[in-house]
Amino acid sequence: MSVTKRIAFGAAASWFSRGVTIVLALVLMPVLFHHLPKEELGVWLLLAQTSAVIFIFDLGLGTTLIRRIALAKGKSGSDPQAPLNEETRREIADLVESGRQVYRGLAVVTFGVSSVAGFIYLQHLHLTTVSLPVAWSAWCILCLSAAFGVWAEVWYCLLFAVGYVGWNAVLGSFVSTVTLLCQIAVLYLGGGLIALATVAAAGMCAQRYLLLGFARSRRPELFKIRGVFNGPAVRSMISPSLRAWATALGIIMVLNTDQFFIASLSGAAQIPAYRAAYLVLYNLYTLALTTAGVSSVFISHLWQAGQIGEVHRVVVRNLRLGLGIMAAGGACILVLGPRLFDVWLGRGNFIGLPILGIFFVLLFLETQSGVITSGSRATEDEAFAPWALGAGVLKLTLSAPLGVHFGLLGIASSTLIAQLATNDWYMVFRGLQRLRISFESHLVNVILPVAGLFVAVTIAVWVPLAENLFATEWEEVLAGGAIAGILLAAFMWLFVLEPGHRHLFSAWRPLARS
Repeated sequence: MSVTKRIAFGAAASWFSRGVTIVLALVLMPVLFHHLPKEELGVWLLLAQTSAVIFIFDLGLGTTLIRRIALAKGKSGSDPQAPLNEETRREIADLVESGRQVYRGLAVVTFGVSSVAGFIYLQHLHLTTVSLPVAWSAWCILCLSAAFGVWAEVWYCLLFAVGYVGWNAVLGSFVSTVTLLCQIAVLYLGGGLIALATVAAAGMCAQRYLLLGFARSRRPELFKIRGVFNGPAVRSMISPSLRAWATALGIIMVLNTDQFFIASLSGAAQIPAYRAAYLVLYNLYTLALTTAGVSSVFISHLWQAGQIGEVHRVVVRNLRLGLGIMAAGGACILVLGPRLFDVWLGRGNFIGLPILGIFFVLLFLETQSGVITSGSRATEDEAFAPWALGAGVLKLTLSAPLGVHFGLLGIASSTLIAQLATNDWYMVFRGLQRLRISFESHLVNVILPVAGLFVAVTIAVWVPLAENLFATEWEEVLAGGAIAGILLAAFMWLFVLEPGHRHLFSAWRPLARS
């Protein structure tokens, strides 16, 4: 299977996985709204969102380990199907064994530190209907879930780095589906925070063993060689891993701390509507970054082999696709506005267009910088930590005063201001420079077509609404989504698919009809 086909498969698998998760999460959200009191719901969203933060306890090792295994694989050639020579197999086996031992210790640290930190934080949270023991018990179970995830990380790194991009998504989709269905069932049976957290932990534990079993079945030759802990290799990964960790920490400080300020300044009951608005656009953001994520390992292979032209082709395609998804989806969501949230969650749960607009601009720019830095970091360029940490510090500094004076709008604005001042320009500048792509080329080949798509979707969705062509809000939402999807598909045909791909698709259609 060629690089393009593997990227396509990985992206399709990841989109399918994320799509299933999004659909089930969208179903879960109104179930949560209807079966949990507002404060308990706010606490669950606070805990569930925060539990994702504690994955930073991998200290950036995953990013570096994937890159080192991928670069080792590149020594046997950039072709994903090229056989691995003895040197490559031995190097990969040693890297995997070293990672396995380090991750085992990090899993223990993850559970211990995060559970204690959560207890200290929850003691200072003003709760009226949810008891501290219940909230802390649920938090400890979520910490255990995160520890399981850290423990399994080495097998994800191995699969991803040797080119099996997408299979982890397929397995994760299966586990996520079962987990979310079980959580919905728990809510209907009257369960609360502890039951929801227990289901999440069980799902994460199951995912670890699925990844391990799949890795053994797909690359048995790597398990036939007993790797040894390579101290010098681990020490050489410390610096880039810590830089990657600092980058991730800064991004988390920017994008995942709003709930703390909302809970402290306005109360946990204000979190659900704010989080729901962010979630709609954040789901688009994760879809938009999918192709860049699955491409990074192949960019490492190509970079190691000196195929810079192929690197440019992959990165530009990822930018067009990712920003196209954000432009089309974001325009549709902004035009639909309260109609979308009234249909989804019921009336009274729309946070307002100003905050929704800030979320769109924030995540659109995040997509651009995320795609570019994903390609740049695949070349062993970990140069973004100071700026990411600076953004995090600026975000934390601005949130409290802006939150006090402007409420939820101020908290959202602090995130955008922090990113505009730091990451949103530096990551693009540095990443394009590292990948040897000129800004003029980026502007002409990426930004201008995407801007045209945004304008086209905005007009095409707004006109039928302005003319009152639909009888119900359901029809307006469905029609808006269909229009945005058609225009996005046209954009992908013209700007994302390459001539050879369009030819194959055109040739396939008559065969399909016959």
